[in-house]
Amino acid sequence: MTTKGIDYSMNTINSEADDAKGLVENLVNNMDLTISGEGEFRKSDKDNEIGAWRLSKYIFDEVQAGRQPNLWVRFDFAGENAGTYIQGYMNTTSWSGDFGTNDISTFSGEWKVYDADTVVFEVADSIAATGVEVTPATASLVVGATQQLSGAVQPTDATNKAITWTTSAASIATVSSTGLVTAVSAGTATITATTADGDFTDTCAVTVTAAP
Repeated sequence: MTTKGIDYSMNTINSEADDAKGLVENLVNNMDLTISGEGEFRKSDKDNEIGAWRLSKYIFDEVQAGRQPNLWVRFDFAGENAGTYIQGYMNTTSWSGDFGTNDISTFSGEWKVYDADTVVFEVADSIAATGVEVTPATASLVVGATQQLSGAVQPTDATNKAITWTTSAASIATVSSTGLVTAVSAGTATITATTADGDFTDTCAVTVTAAP
């Protein structure tokens, strides 16, 4: 999808009998939830996916047979599998395509609620970091060598997994933003990983020896 959106289209009622303070008061009695989207697709669907061609045929066949072109539709607000979404069994109320001369064509669709009991709105709570583990815990390098460290933020499903890498002695060993250690001169240095969430730390003790 290149663009997507939702529209609540709320229906309201009001009464001028409720304007004692000079303002007409309104009540929402229902809403016409609509999910819409536009995107691009290949002119030839892959065998392992239901692409726009097969979806176009499904909609056509259902309407021609006197049935409703219903689909399960999921609208992700923060990216796929991020846990914040609205989902429900929807009816396809609009579908169109634009077929150019290249291999990519465009489509747009609109879906409205078919079964209100199926519609759910989920918001994923942030999961705080509780620690970080650096591996390996120790490293022995000769001058000029490198060692890639990894920092695993705990728990594994923590929302913010960002880490900052620092060294206690840049003249002996440096570390990149991705945890790559480079041995500079003989001596010892401590490489520290610090989580952006909570400032939890763990270290790797690096020993550097002169090249033979």
